[in-house]
Amino acid sequence: MNFGSNTAAGLSPEKAVKQQKVEVVFEQQEGGAGVALKYLTWTEGLGWCCQKTIRVEGDQLDELHRAITVARHRLRRQRAEAGEETTPAQVIQLPSLS
Repeated sequence: MNFGSNTAAGLSPEKAVKQQKVEVVFEQQEGGAGVALKYLTWTEGLGWCCQKTIRVEGDQLDELHRAITVARHRLRRQRAEAGEETTPAQVIQLPSLS
């Protein structure tokens, strides 16, 4: 997943993808449980560094899921119409909540 231009940093698109990631973290918050989306970048010598955190309350998760699903379908349709090869979905291992 590419989050913006990496030309200023001099990274190729292939290398840039490996140096960025989004983590989904389950959190206990006041008033109930929630989820945090964390955007991280790899920094040589430091490792993974969190750049942004977005906290999503439990009652917002269904809406977020629908929005991501719609965006994914639109992107796939756009790529298919452009004749791009599709790659199979990647399985993301999430931590156990128990």
